[in-house]
Amino acid sequence: GSEMCIRDRLVIAEINVLLSTAKLDFFDSEVTIGVIPTISTYILPNFLSNLSKLYPKLKVSFKEDTSENLLMQLEQAKIDFAIFAFPYELPNFIESFQVFSDPIYFIQHKKRKSKVIENGSLLMLEQGHCLRSHILQNNKISNQHISGFSCTSISTLVAMVDTDIGVSFLPRMAIDFGILNHYPNISIEMNSTNSKRDIGVIYSCLLYTSDAADEE
Repeated sequence: GSEMCIRDRLVIAEINVLLSTAKLDFFDSEVTIGVIPTISTYILPNFLSNLSKLYPKLKVSFKEDTSENLLMQLEQAKIDFAIFAFPYELPNFIESFQVFSDPIYFIQHKKRKSKVIENGSLLMLEQGHCLRSHILQNNKISNQHISGFSCTSISTLVAMVDTDIGVSFLPRMAIDFGILNHYPNISIEMNSTNSKRDIGVIYSCLLYTSDAADEE
């Protein structure tokens, strides 16, 4: 949708600033962008087509990985920057800027009428996904609420909610993308949340110093 397009352009604008800071020739260079899995599916298709229209000569490759691994890859200069979700505790050598907010909504099967999260009913992504911590930070959730079953991806999580095994939370980005289109029995509680994650870009300030070029 148009909202997706606006977000992509925002991210591209930020990346543009970043690359000019890095003194790269933006129109004729290669760039490797890291991205976390709970963003990549929803932003990359639009993002790539917008990027290639704006910068036809730019060679872009993507690495999808967890936040922790992407930070290591930034430190080792294996990627140029990453599209990230905040809050996240970043090491000192990492700079970040946030581009837009992504609200997180409660979802459940329509058969469930209560908005109360019962013990053991909350389906979450497995450890290592920052979306898990964003949900926990912003909602009054205790460990007893969390289901023993953890999901490897957002699409698995949605399929589980559809069979009424539990309830969960979804980022707006995934909903806008249409992840619930084939699940008419899942209801989204648009008013139920104070949760959000901020989407932005991170890069290593070790790579973006003026003497980096002199050392080569």
